[in-house]
Amino acid sequence: MIKKTTFALSVMLFMVAQSAVAENYPTSEEMEASNNKLTMIMLIWVGLAFLGYFIYRTLPIIKALFGVIRGGFRMDKKTTLSEEQQRKILLSGVYSKQKGTYMNSLKTGGNSWSDRDLLSTAYGIFDGESAKAKLDYFKLAGSRRFFPFVVESLKLKDKQAIQQYLIQNLENEEDAIDCWEQVQNAFEAMPSMIKEGIIKDEADFARIGPDAWDSGRLVFVARLCLEQKYITEADVWHYVDAADDIAHQSLTSWEDYGKSYIIGRCLWCGTANYFAVMAGHAKEMFTDPKSPWQQIPFAE
Repeated sequence: MIKKTTFALSVMLFMVAQSAVAENYPTSEEMEASNNKLTMIMLIWVGLAFLGYFIYRTLPIIKALFGVIRGGFRMDKKTTLSEEQQRKILLSGVYSKQKGTYMNSLKTGGNSWSDRDLLSTAYGIFDGESAKAKLDYFKLAGSRRFFPFVVESLKLKDKQAIQQYLIQNLENEEDAIDCWEQVQNAFEAMPSMIKEGIIKDEADFARIGPDAWDSGRLVFVARLCLEQKYITEADVWHYVDAADDIAHQSLTSWEDYGKSYIIGRCLWCGTANYFAVMAGHAKEMFTDPKSPWQQIPFAE
């Protein structure tokens, strides 16, 4: 009798417990809702992480963009460089203004990721070896190596006569082709340069020349390479000193230096890539009283 009663009670307790569990166990609809909620929470966290990474990557670019939009001259108030060192770094002033970066320090204050992309896509720089190869090119040759031939070509005017002249006077066919491209760009850009007040005429074009284009790029690209750890600080100053020598071989003022930078840029790409904007940057650098070019003399 006791065994039967105990068995009956056990069955009853089991049924009660099963019923209780069934009442507390979530239904399939509840489980689906719970899973959806968990998925949403995970998506939110992933989105926040992605947003944080995006802000981390783009904040320097956004700062630089706002700097370009509002104008002015981005200066590093904490620079430790002497005035003489700052003068040399200011050789990259127009490039710095274009990019919205610091003008008076070795660091540019740009975005490391985008700068690495600029070096690789625009200059073919991926490491220390390619960095020094490109910087040595700016130092020893650059766009200026063809300038005497460009000047003579402008005097000839006739296309066939110019091509014959280049073939006869340049060492190889590749140089002749590269120089011919500069000649075409010069013819194309001449009216725009005169209109923007960069030069007065062809004689002014020949007088000023393109040396600042190689000088300015040499300094700015060297600074970028330092930030990517492709070269050392000693390497940077070696190239900066070389750029200073290039600048002072033919130029005597910041005004001519700014104009020379635009001339060189026009030989490189004609009036493509925002010519009027770049000419405006150069003119602002040598005319605005707040420009660092107005504060630090060009002369050594």
